[in-house]
Amino acid sequence: MIMLLVAVLVVILTGLFVLWAARLPGEIIIDLGTGTAFEIKLVVALLGLALIGVLVAVIWSFVVRLIKFPGHLSQIRHTTRVRDANKALAEGLLAAEAGDAALAAKLGRRAQAYADDDRLKLLLEARTAEVSDNWVAAESAWGQLARLPGGQLAGLRGIAAAASARGDRLSAEARAREALEFKSSAEWPFESLFDSQVSAHQWRAALDTLSIGERRGLLAEQTAKRRRAVLLTVNGLDQLEKDRRAATGAFSDATRLAPGFAPAAFFTARHLANDRKFKLAQNTIETAWKSRPHPALAHLLRQMETDGPVSETIDRLKSLAACNQDHRESRIILAELAMLDRAWQKAVRELASIAETGTTARLCLLLEKALTGYGDTKEAERWARLATTSAHEQDWSDLDPNGGAFNYSAEDWARMIYVFGDTGKLTHPRYEAAQRQVDAGQPLLLEAPGAAIVETIDTPLSAAPRDYADDDEPENN
Repeated sequence: MIMLLVAVLVVILTGLFVLWAARLPGEIIIDLGTGTAFEIKLVVALLGLALIGVLVAVIWSFVVRLIKFPGHLSQIRHTTRVRDANKALAEGLLAAEAGDAALAAKLGRRAQAYADDDRLKLLLEARTAEVSDNWVAAESAWGQLARLPGGQLAGLRGIAAAASARGDRLSAEARAREALEFKSSAEWPFESLFDSQVSAHQWRAALDTLSIGERRGLLAEQTAKRRRAVLLTVNGLDQLEKDRRAATGAFSDATRLAPGFAPAAFFTARHLANDRKFKLAQNTIETAWKSRPHPALAHLLRQMETDGPVSETIDRLKSLAACNQDHRESRIILAELAMLDRAWQKAVRELASIAETGTTARLCLLLEKALTGYGDTKEAERWARLATTSAHEQDWSDLDPNGGAFNYSAEDWARMIYVFGDTGKLTHPRYEAAQRQVDAGQPLLLEAPGAAIVETIDTPLSAAPRDYADDDEPENN
């Protein structure tokens, strides 16, 4: 359309030029020098010159095209080769991703015949070898790619993956460490090296790699802190026999980074208590309790300074419950304190109120204990039966039958790094494996001095309203 408009414009302008030239007076005389002369009107001479100019332009254009034709032909052939190479490479990569190794290899050979960029050919060769599970060939292709400009990171990543698939963890780590030296925002070098070190339980090395990830901003701040807290805790456990002071420092650092990580607070407080630093241990437990109460922390607080008076243990537990008084675990402590004080109805009301949000085997057994103390054996038996079909508590499962806590294997700690680090949640290996735990029917409290054997009272609780809200609370003193 544009060319048509241009042609019309040229015709119009030419016509106007002819009309203008026709009005010009005068003639042009051409003397050939032999006595012969020609007279040409000015308009005819001008039109003749214009025609000669057009003819020269057409001839020159033809000559130029003739000179450039071989180069143009070569360009057409090159473009065709590139198109065919790109098509073969694209179809080959798609075939490799689809798992068709034979078709990918066939297209790879076709690409080698057309493609000029060796990087693309090596990429297709490597992916085809991976689909065929030929990890040696894949590693070789990735290695060649890593030596070409622009292919270093991709090549190193492929080598690391191939080495890992062959079971060569050291080579995979070496390539990831080499890639980590590049100034790049790629996350895989950090993730690959960190994951490898964690799976090999190399906690100290993983801490160093985590520092690199933090400096480069490859992890969210809270994620990095939580991962570091878990690593410091398990690294401290590994150092206990060799360097107890360093281990205690690692536990303290972990608690400071993630106050809600109960295992770190537990081990920190336990070692402070072993050093007779009971006040510091209690402060550590209370700080963690404010963030995320855990029954293992209450258990540890109860076990501290057992040679002291019972009243001090009770005061410590009351102080702990006050740190997060509306939390379920704090209310259970208050119910256990009520049972210790033989305030059975108060204990039953508290536990029953908690059970309204969902019954668990632990709550049922505690209710059985409180109801037995109150004297309502029939209701106590009902809760005991209910305990056999109720769900277990994840946090409670962290306490083993001997009263210890967080006795995890190296694999459990490795998983905790990601679960707690990335989500802020705890793992519960004993719960997942349905292993035995501390008997929840035994309140984790010291017996009151001179406590007598519980006797049945005259008025059974089953005769009272189920909200246990009687004003006159029968007590068995």
